[in-house]
Formats: sequence, C-alpha cells, structure tokens
Amino acid sequence: MTEERRRILDMLSEGKVTVEDAERLLEALQDTPRVETRKRRKRRSRINAPISPIPSVEELQDTLEGLGEEIEKGLEEGLEGLEESLSGWSDSEDSDRDKDGKTSMRDDTFAVGDNPRLVVRGFNGRIRVRAGEPGSIRVRARLKKPRGIKYSAVQEGDLVTVEAKPDRQSEGFLHGFSRQNSGANIEVVVPVTTSVDLATSNGPVELRGTENGGTVQTKNGPIRVEQFKGDLKATTKNAPITVKTLSGSAELYSLNSRVSIEDAHGRFDARTTNGTIKFQGSIEPRNSNKLETTNGNIRVALDDDPSLKLTAATVNGRVRCEVPGFVASVEKRQQLQGTVGEGEAELTAKTVNGSIAIQ
Repeated sequence: MTEERRRILDMLSEGKVTVEDAERLLEALQDTPRVETRKRRKRRSRINAPISPIPSVEELQDTLEGLGEEIEKGLEEGLEGLEESLSGWSDSEDSDRDKDGKTSMRDDTFAVGDNPRLVVRGFNGRIRVRAGEPGSIRVRARLKKPRGIKYSAVQEGDLVTVEAKPDRQSEGFLHGFSRQNSGANIEVVVPVTTSVDLATSNGPVELRGTENGGTVQTKNGPIRVEQFKGDLKATTKNAPITVKTLSGSAELYSLNSRVSIEDAHGRFDARTTNGTIKFQGSIEPRNSNKLETTNGNIRVALDDDPSLKLTAATVNGRVRCEVPGFVASVEKRQQLQGTVGEGEAELTAKTVNGSIAIQ
C-alpha cells in the first residue's frame, strides 16, 4: 500500500473525510501516471526496432525525474482537491443533537475591543477560526460525549480563552476508552485584528482572514491558513501545511508531509522531513529565507523582479535556476550559488533526496 493510500484510509477511519470523499481521492490517485515497470520496458524493447542507443546516466536521471514530477503533481492535485472540498465554512454544519446525550452544542459571544486575543486548546477534533465583524468573538463548540469533556469559554479583558480537555474525574474506570471516542469541534468568528494561538491534539486547524499574527499547532492533522497578515508559526507532524495569500513572515514545520505556500510576500522558513516544499510569491529585502526537506522536491516560483542571493543544494537529484538575470558563481548539477538582481535578500534551498527548481 502506498503512503498516499494509507493517509486517505487513516483519514477515513478517523472520521476526517466521508466515504464519498475518500473514494473520490482514491480515484484521483488511480488517474496519476504510472511508471513503466522493468518487465514492460523489456517486452517493448524486443518488439520495437531498431535498438536505440543506450542512454547516459544523466539522461536516465532526467527521465526518472520527469516521471516523478508528473506523479507528484497528480497526487498533490488530488490531495489539494480533497482539502478544498473539506474546507467549507458552513454555519449550519454542526447540528444540535443533545437528545441522545452523545453530542452537545455550546454557543458563547463575547464583546471585545480593537485588538483582541484568542486562545484555543482542543483535542480529538478540528479548530476553525475566521474573520467576521468587529466588536465581538463568537465561539461555537460541538462536544462529542460531553460527559467526558471539561469545556470552558471565558473572557478576561480582550482575551478570550477556549479549552476542551478530557475530564478524567467524570470518566471513571473506563476513562481511557471513553477518551478515544470523545472530542471537540470548535469554530470561532473573530474581528480581523485578532491575534490567535490555536492548538489541538488530533484534528485539522483552519485559519482565515485575520491580520494580527498567530500560532497554529496540531499533532495529527492538516493546517490551512488563508488571507493572513502578520507573523505566523505553524507546526504539525503527519499532515500537510497549506498557506494561501499571506503578507508577513511564516515559520512552517511538518514532519511527514508537504508544505505549500502560495501568493505570499515576506520572510519564510519552511521545513519538512518527508515531503515536498512549494513556494510562490515574493521575498522581502534584507531577510534570510530557508526551504529545507530531506526526502522531497523543492519548487520555487518568484514573483515581480526578485533581488536575492541564492544557495541551492541536493545530494540525489538536480538543481536548476531559470530566473531571468541570474548570475551563477557556482553552477553544478547538484549545487548552485549565485545572485539575482541586487541580491538584497537571501534564499537557501536544500534537500537530500530530491530536485530543486527555481523560476
């Protein structure tokens, strides 16, 4: 079983996707290009004539890299499509189901000033925060098995703190089993100027439209940030990080998945161990920026007229820069150094098992 199929099945078993969504993503994976096996190549070579010259090692590496990029693109488009379908901001998604005692809804609204702060701590569920009208913060939470959850939403000045955690005292002897099936989905509407601090243990985190910086953290779930201004720190372990339309600085870390930055302007530090890194946007002058992974490709598309010093290196792959006006001081297949424009910013891109493309 491939890593991508395993992730989809894990998401299905954890209830993060519906059966229909999982089937749609699995179909997308099946439509990606397949690498021709050695046996098929040998059979085809016996039929076709004349025998073509044996390709060089570099030609073989280029061919394999091209196939890998096609497969990677297909898989990422499938995963991004699923994320898009799951990231709706519906106000009616969570219904009140108190009747059976298994689910409880909480709804609180707090009046706040011009620069409010929001802190959310959850477990076994998603956190969604989006910008709304000024002057108030509205918090809605759907608690699964509420008798096993200790929940609070409180205000102190312009600080609103929301917390959902297992209530061990009420769970009794079987608290460990109950805790696995309980959790909280928390959705908050805040003023645009709210600074945020969001964390959950097992679930996705989504943030959209705020302009005063923040921190986002989850252990096992994707992170998605859109239309954001300020300083952002985002960390997850086994899921992707997606950032779209950001102005400010971003420090992004995912252990076992991809990091994608689109339509961004500022300073960036993006790292992962097992996954690709994609960046599209512009880099501010007088800033140091890093894109680093161990097992994955790095793709950079620079907007406007970039002005930076570039250092790029890989061990098993290829490095290339197609930015107009790039002047190389070191130019090798697996290492590249040089300057674009006046070299006002610094960009370092490094991987071990993958290729780097900058354009």
